[in-house]
Order: sequence, then structure tokens, then C-alpha cells
Amino acid sequence: MKNYLFVIVLIFISCQEEITFDLPQADEKIVVEGAIEQGFPPYIILTKNQGYFESINEETYNNLFIKDATVVVWTYNDNGLKDSVILKQLPPPFDSIPVYTDINIITNPGVEMLGEVGKTYYLKIQWNNQTITSSTTIPEPTPLDCLWVEKSETAEKDFKCDI
Repeated sequence: MKNYLFVIVLIFISCQEEITFDLPQADEKIVVEGAIEQGFPPYIILTKNQGYFESINEETYNNLFIKDATVVVWTYNDNGLKDSVILKQLPPPFDSIPVYTDINIITNPGVEMLGEVGKTYYLKIQWNNQTITSSTTIPEPTPLDCLWVEKSETAEKDFKCDI
């Protein structure tokens, strides 16, 4: 019995070695989250990266957002002319998260840039001597070719169906 107790104590004592890693600090980079959809203006949320093991508190969270970038979105109209808009941050009370968008949707409705199917949109972000560019196209929607309803095999009641 004493041998078993000795082995158990030995296991717990031997498993207490602390392992530490000296991980290199990551370079500061811009994280871009954004979209443009049919009938809606473009929006962009800009943040900075953070180390995986770094602690997060309210100050860290507030410092992650980039609030002083220049964000431009443009497309070419049917005449081949460039239509562009400088995206601005939403004004209060919508500014709890700094979202860059075409604020004409609030200040001057009807003249904002809205996404159109088949058009290609270009993005340029400038911040801290860094430039990020991107492009995307809103694809043609695929219409439904058929639709049917059938009773579910696992339904507990008669009105449960699969579409």
C-alpha cells in the first residue's frame, strides 16, 4: 500500500514543471472586414492584429480599432467613367464600433453608392504608410430551378416537413 501511495505522490510532484515559450512579437498589421452587397452601400471595419497570448481588457479592445484611415471604394459605370466614394466613419450614435461606409446613406439618401450585380468594386485603404488594395465582383444571383416539400421521416407531428 505504501508503494502505491509513493508512486501517486511521485506522479503529482513530477508533473509540476512549468514550460515557457519565448514567442516573437508579431508585426503590426491591418485586419480588414468588409462587404458590398446588391442594394447596400459598402462597409469596412478596420482593426489591428494582436498577439494570441496577449491579455484583453477594455483599453486593449478600444485600441484595436483603426479610426484614422483613408478608405476609398470605386467602380466604373456603363460609360467607362470612374465612380468613387470616400468611406467615412458612421456618426454618433452609430459609432460604438468604427464602421467606414458611404455616409450619404444618412446625410444625402439617394446619391450613395449601392452594390449592383455584375459590377467590379475596388478598395484602397491607406493607414500608417501602409496601402492595402482589393477588388470584388457581385456575381449574378442563381435563381431557384425547383422547390418541393416532403414530409420529414423523423417528424413527431404531421405538420413537420422538409423543404
